[in-house]
Amino acid sequence: MNVTLKYHWLNSFKGLSPEAKQFLVGRYGIDDLYALNRKGFEEVIKENDLRLEPGIPDSTEEGFKNSCIKSFEDALNSKAAIICPEDPGYPEALKEIYTPPLCLYYLGNLPTGKSLAVVGARNCSDYGFRMAGYFGGGLAKAGIEVISGMARGIDGAAQRAALNEGGKSFAVLGSGVDVIYPGENRDIYERMIQKGGVISEFPPGEPPNAANFPRRNRIISALAEGILLIEASYRSGSLITVNYGLEQGKEIMAVPGRIDEKFSEGCLDIIKSGATPVTSVKDVLFTMGFADCTKAQ
Repeated sequence: MNVTLKYHWLNSFKGLSPEAKQFLVGRYGIDDLYALNRKGFEEVIKENDLRLEPGIPDSTEEGFKNSCIKSFEDALNSKAAIICPEDPGYPEALKEIYTPPLCLYYLGNLPTGKSLAVVGARNCSDYGFRMAGYFGGGLAKAGIEVISGMARGIDGAAQRAALNEGGKSFAVLGSGVDVIYPGENRDIYERMIQKGGVISEFPPGEPPNAANFPRRNRIISALAEGILLIEASYRSGSLITVNYGLEQGKEIMAVPGRIDEKFSEGCLDIIKSGATPVTSVKDVLFTMGFADCTKAQ
């Protein structure tokens, strides 16, 4: 069994947290972990005082290994490419973040060029929706790959505009790559597979559980060279992406908005904290130091 599929087996294991899985790989190595039968695996969990939640496979060794085989078949049936940290194509930026994904699953491709994360509120204003389209399309015209979460609102608007301009866009999902969420963005999901990519750390078939979305935001920020926040209230999940970006040393930019508009609260707050205010695509490209900045309007 190749090492990537062994990582996929552990990543698909439902009984342990991602942090616990990372700990086990660091201590024992993936080969030794995969070689254990169910009893041996339980002993390792107990020795390291790790919490085992419900979900460990069948109590027999045969059942334990059959669960491994099924997880491989599920991944192959999804037609997703799978890479692990030991594969040469695994993004270097992800190796440096907190709990690097044990696996990346993707349809299409991974980002390879100059890139920017464009994020913001799901329930955005008309102004925010227009600005997402303006910046997403303008960045694509300048040859910048647009990375986001394919959520309704700002994310989807920026990614749709980038694709409409013939650019590349990449979505990092809070579900398996074969689960389209939200359904209203099926069109850009299908287009990104052809012109960009759809990416996830969650195994194929994983539903869009609420707890998955904050985790995926660290991948959005890590894959991008900088982050542009279009609109966000104080409680917006897009601010999680910004905070991950700050931890990762990314350039943070924000579009200013009206001071009496709740969707501007997050943008204005991070500008006061040091983010760069931008009012044009040229501002963004200049701030990022991209050579194409003189071509933008």
